[in-house]
Amino acid sequence: MATSSHASDDNQTKTFKTFPEFSKLTLADRERYEELIKDYPPLAEIAFTNIMQWWDHLGSASIALFNGNLVISYWLPGDEKMSGLSLVGINKLDECICLIFDYLRERGEHPRLVHMPEFMIEHIEYPELFCFENERILDEYVVSLASFFPLQHMSPVRRGRVRKFLAKMDESDAVVRSLDLSEEASRQMLFDAVGQWPKDSTINRLSKLSKDAMSLSITEAAALGTENICLFIKGKLHAFMLYHQPHDKRYIILLQAKVSFAMPYIFDYTVYAWARHLCEQGVTFANLNVDLGAPMLRVVKLALGPQNFFRKYIVEPAGRTIES
Repeated sequence: MATSSHASDDNQTKTFKTFPEFSKLTLADRERYEELIKDYPPLAEIAFTNIMQWWDHLGSASIALFNGNLVISYWLPGDEKMSGLSLVGINKLDECICLIFDYLRERGEHPRLVHMPEFMIEHIEYPELFCFENERILDEYVVSLASFFPLQHMSPVRRGRVRKFLAKMDESDAVVRSLDLSEEASRQMLFDAVGQWPKDSTINRLSKLSKDAMSLSITEAAALGTENICLFIKGKLHAFMLYHQPHDKRYIILLQAKVSFAMPYIFDYTVYAWARHLCEQGVTFANLNVDLGAPMLRVVKLALGPQNFFRKYIVEPAGRTIES
């Protein structure tokens, strides 16, 4: 007896409960979860790797299915503004949103959704029923790698910095390659670098939350789908990037990036060298993730010249004032 594609889909999703019940998301769920989001834009906020790194503190990451959509429960201890339910999908959105609002009211909670992706809004039939507010700190920066490779495509200022960097070294001394994070020595190399490199630079600064996220993405690289590229100069590690590649292989989603800053203009050269490496792999765009409202991080990401943003919104019933 032939097996239908619908049966195959059911096998992919059968372990996840239907809203209002939720299933705890675990590392073993990656394949099933990624099947659910494969047709959506490559947003960091809904990527399995990102959720498990940033939103699974105290085992809190959980999801539910709802009319062909995905309900995600985001929760951070002590951060009520960032926490809440989100809806991802395009099926019967008006109905789903209203039913989730009813569910929250019954629980004595504010009727609102957080982190709703912008691509969904055009599928809402009656937008006048709802109030939308952009979550600026969660906008995701999308850059075109064609802005950084070939070298002549870089802005004159950055191109000049790369040339100044190369004037002081033989480019053959700089090697971009990946580490095998299944090996303890490779993992330790990254941890040692983070401990040794200056922490006062914007991209090297680590909060407790980001340090835990980076540690998980390295130690559980295989389960999370974490990939990496590193810059070695004369055999010594000087920069590394952790990233995830979604179903849309034109993109990577940045998780963490660190640079030694041991030489003038090394950041600009690193951007160029990584762009070259990724372009050669067929990657076209990099989702640089969010800035979380950090002014200097915002400056760095804006300076890289994003050509687009993946925006997200808080959604509440019309007539309510969205809380600041």
